Amino acid sequence: MDLSLLFTLSLCWWTAAARSYWSDKPKIILANSEIKDGETVEITCTLPIDYSGGECRLYREGSHFPFRVVHEAGYLCVFYVSSTELLGRRPVGSLVLFTCDYHLQEYTSMHSDIGGITVTGTSPSPRLSISHRLLTPDDKLEVTCFPPLPSVSSCSFYKDDYPVAQGSCSRNLTGKQLSLFWEKPAALVPVNLTCRYFPHQGLEVRSESSNHNQLFVLDVSRVSTSMNCSVTVEDDQLEAFRDRSWTSVGADGQTVTVHVTNRNLTTTESCNNILP
Repeated sequence: MDLSLLFTLSLCWWTAAARSYWSDKPKIILANSEIKDGETVEITCTLPIDYSGGECRLYREGSHFPFRVVHEAGYLCVFYVSSTELLGRRPVGSLVLFTCDYHLQEYTSMHSDIGGITVTGTSPSPRLSISHRLLTPDDKLEVTCFPPLPSVSSCSFYKDDYPVAQGSCSRNLTGKQLSLFWEKPAALVPVNLTCRYFPHQGLEVRSESSNHNQLFVLDVSRVSTSMNCSVTVEDDQLEAFRDRSWTSVGADGQTVTVHVTNRNLTTTESCNNILP
């Protein structure tokens, strides 16, 4: 047999065998690992070799039937999947696992590694109540998050965007807990406190943020002399400060009296002066 003919036949056999037995896997790339309900995510399935003209198929974990199919163009297949398509019959808040493969005529690739995207959701805002607005580091603050639901999984409390406690929707927090999240130790720490609730155990669903409550933590041990000073708060917060004046006494006898005002009032001495 002519050697060139033999080589050609061998090459054809190798190509056919490669189409039947090639074991390399596609790779799956996620634009985001978490999206909100109502959003769309981009998922890319990359092919290790160029078998033009086939189909890329996206599967939810455990299913033998693809829920999205796109025609391949080069080495990339791009899926744009809405949160509704991604979830199928799963509830909002679920982590959805999926894989992809590539199909051309008699050839089907292995499945890719497993990818996962969480579809998060939100519920109506709760109401936050706190027992008082001015406290020392050792004082206890009673905080209660009131969800508009009969029962919830848990609640979280936040100083600005930093979580300070999670679990029970009614608890005590100390002034020290609330001031630990400040950038550096200070004599007077302003705190904007909010809460959220989680209605379902095991699902990434949380409420919108509650109303914010402003309070102050005063550490007299950081002050060397007695003084009077004032702090300004927003008009919508001023009403909640029933005691507009508050005095704390340090271990060495020094006192600091804090006067709470709104932005329309001016005083000669600001509490910013006691910051180290």
